[in-house]
Amino acid sequence: MPQSIPKQEPLADAPPRERGAPMSALKFRLTVFMHDRAVFRVAAALLRDSREAEDVTQEVFLSYWQHGETVERPREWLLQVARNACLSRLRRAGRVVIKEPEQMPEQADGRDPGWHYEQQELAREVRALVDTLPEPQRSLLVMFDMHGMDGATCARVLGLNITQVKVYLHRARRKLREQLERAS
Repeated sequence: MPQSIPKQEPLADAPPRERGAPMSALKFRLTVFMHDRAVFRVAAALLRDSREAEDVTQEVFLSYWQHGETVERPREWLLQVARNACLSRLRRAGRVVIKEPEQMPEQADGRDPGWHYEQQELAREVRALVDTLPEPQRSLLVMFDMHGMDGATCARVLGLNITQVKVYLHRARRKLREQLERAS
């Protein structure tokens, strides 16, 4: 019968980790693997520029490498830092949107090409209207409706309570609906 390898117990006399000390490479890699796509998607949705979203994503994970050892909820912390970085970039540049996202390839579903064109125009119009929403309505709509995050997560990322999340979402959707009705 093979001998089992005894588990290593943490050393009782090992010094505790210093606050602000860099985290383990394994923990960092695991966090990047689990959350990099979500961070990039939120950044891309807010910035409407994939290159800038890549830069923000790198900045966010660099910040996580430096400060992440003390973070209790990595996903929410990362999304909050990404949102703040995006808003800073938008403020610095004095812009809302500088580039339309790439055209979606046409679906091969047998529908009329005119229908596809109308859908693309409607999507472009909705994106433009979302970009005009005030914060935190805009970020909430992106995270909740476009990326499927639950209300509690959105509340923690944005520093709101759940009631505020519901109110801001209601106001944002009502404003979008009213503007779309006026446009048509």
